[in-house]
Amino acid sequence: MLLRLCIAICLYFVCSAGLAHAQTINLRPRIEANGAAVTMGDVFEGLPSDVAGRALSPAPAPGQIGQLQMTVLAAAASAAGLDFTPPPGVNTVQVIRPGGARATLPATNGGRTVADAAVRRGDFVNLVYAMPGMSLNMRARALEDGAVGQGIRLLNTSSNRTIDAVVTGPGAARANP
Repeated sequence: MLLRLCIAICLYFVCSAGLAHAQTINLRPRIEANGAAVTMGDVFEGLPSDVAGRALSPAPAPGQIGQLQMTVLAAAASAAGLDFTPPPGVNTVQVIRPGGARATLPATNGGRTVADAAVRRGDFVNLVYAMPGMSLNMRARALEDGAVGQGIRLLNTSSNRTIDAVVTGPGAARANP
């Protein structure tokens, strides 16, 4: 009986020694490419320094916005041995590449400052209205500022109805029925 217990304990340690404990990472609230390529460090927070510089894709042209598929990001994180769980319902993220001089004011949402607003009050937003088996894309006007993952109110300019949505990237949001 004692021999079986010792064997079981030894097997446990041998098997668990090969398991790597992957570092958990998260998407940045604002994905901004500052060079010719979008790197892992541009997209994810909390990366080890040896991974941050790995290129994922070409960056959009200066002053433009591009998109990355969530499947690409998940695969890149997995290949680097990192633990990343994509946000539910988000299939793509937008990548901004700054270009030219610009003046910005701190964004606010309900009187509080939004440090990394991906959507600003008055901007037109690409809204994805998702329901099982179907999704609808439309443009709506932002009624408040919001960072990625934050809930905001949008105005459907065709019907003048207010829509509650979640910011998914610069100039993008999703709403569920």
